[in-house]
Amino acid sequence: MEQYNQNNLQQPNTLVWGILSLVFSSILGIIFGAIGLSKSKKFVAEGGELVGKAKVGKILSLVGIILGIVVTIIIVIEIIVVIAAGNAAVQSYNMNF
Repeated sequence: MEQYNQNNLQQPNTLVWGILSLVFSSILGIIFGAIGLSKSKKFVAEGGELVGKAKVGKILSLVGIILGIVVTIIIVIEIIVVIAAGNAAVQSYNMNF
């Protein structure tokens, strides 16, 4: 059954996007979180009020974006460290010959 607020607008499905942004907490988490936030922003701009699941979805979308950014930064740092360690290992191996 669809939920409606006092203005008879359909509540956005931000909860789904918020959960997806947490599950895929990397680049996809940032994308899904942005979709959830844009849906909630559009709903509020149309005169709606975020209550219940829609409000929780907006919060989860924000957390998903933040977590996605942090995880993406950690992954980039790990890739840089692995590449640097690999280059150092190749250089030390070449010096032995």
